[in-house]
Amino acid sequence: MKRLLYITVTAPLGGPEAFVIPEMRCLARKGIDLTVIPLRPAGPITHLDGRPLLSRTLATGPWSPQVWLAALTWLCRAPARVLGLLFLLLSRGRPGIRAKNLLVFPKALYIAAQAQRLRINHIHAHWASTPSTCAMVAAALAGVDWSFTAHRWDIGDDNLLAQKVSRSRFVRVISSLGYRRVAAVAGAGAHLKLALIPAGVALPEKMPPPRRPGGQPPVITAVGSLTPVKGHRYLLRACRLLVDMGVDFRCLIVGAGPERRKLAEMIVKLGLGEAVTLAGALPHHRVLAMLGAGAAGLLAHPSVETADGAHEGIPVAVMEAMAHGVPVVVTRTGGLPELVDDETGLVVPPADPGALARAIRELLADPVGAEARAVAARRRVSREFNLEKNVSRLLSRMEMHP
Repeated sequence: MKRLLYITVTAPLGGPEAFVIPEMRCLARKGIDLTVIPLRPAGPITHLDGRPLLSRTLATGPWSPQVWLAALTWLCRAPARVLGLLFLLLSRGRPGIRAKNLLVFPKALYIAAQAQRLRINHIHAHWASTPSTCAMVAAALAGVDWSFTAHRWDIGDDNLLAQKVSRSRFVRVISSLGYRRVAAVAGAGAHLKLALIPAGVALPEKMPPPRRPGGQPPVITAVGSLTPVKGHRYLLRACRLLVDMGVDFRCLIVGAGPERRKLAEMIVKLGLGEAVTLAGALPHHRVLAMLGAGAAGLLAHPSVETADGAHEGIPVAVMEAMAHGVPVVVTRTGGLPELVDDETGLVVPPADPGALARAIRELLADPVGAEARAVAARRRVSREFNLEKNVSRLLSRMEMHP
């Protein structure tokens, strides 16, 4: 049996990285002997679908005695190799990046020890940031192949990105935009290492029931962290416009993050207390249940590009809505146009509440047209963003088919 080690930040523990959990479970179903090592395991299981992964997870704290023992052991066994790798981490990059790499270096040595002990065949890390730093160090010491998935903000951080591309077996990117950005940073020849393999979602067996049971107002749902790049403030302004247009609706914003206080203040200022609810973060299984029950009339994803260059990738929340037959309205930013077009949803300019409100009103006023787009969207997800298919492609690049 092939043995694969996955490095995450916290998954399957805690709330973040819910999108990684289905991928890891799919790997296990395909017969891979999977071990998961989170860099900073924190909190209990939030997402119930992560529970089956607990028995495969080594949840060791970054400063635990086991980590320091492994670091000391490697320093005694291979001092030149360890110090050479440490020099690599500290010789390039901005001071903040160097500091982060230094902090995870002992954990990287622990991961190397576990890779040898478990006879791992391949190491894969999610994120081009510190998880891939650990993968690079651990693979070099343990003598195994490695790869990593680059998402969006982690590409812009440029944490030894060119060096990681050069040293890895391959780099998985989840969007064409990510492909171009990694290639631009990593330089000539990088395209030989890059594999465009989007994240995937599981398709439910059937479409949800009608989305307006009992004549209740349709629910505009937004799912995502409450951060500036998600553009929730523009959704709130669009909701104010919808109220002024006489549209009957409710808006449910699912997620947690630093923007919550500002958004709560905006809801009061715009007089939206009866129409908009900040639901906080919900476990992944509850979000899927909501989509599957037809509780969402449509999904709005109003993301923007921020002043510091942050932008959206290809959001799994939008994929999951499309897989469940929920109509979507998104903005033309980041990797979203690779997922949604006028056949599969409505696409509007970013940071434009008026265009967003008009698109939402159009979908709500034309249930037949919205349903046609939803059916086309489900077909696209099945064809291009199918979890089973894309995990198989990932395993093929790793040469890890069981």
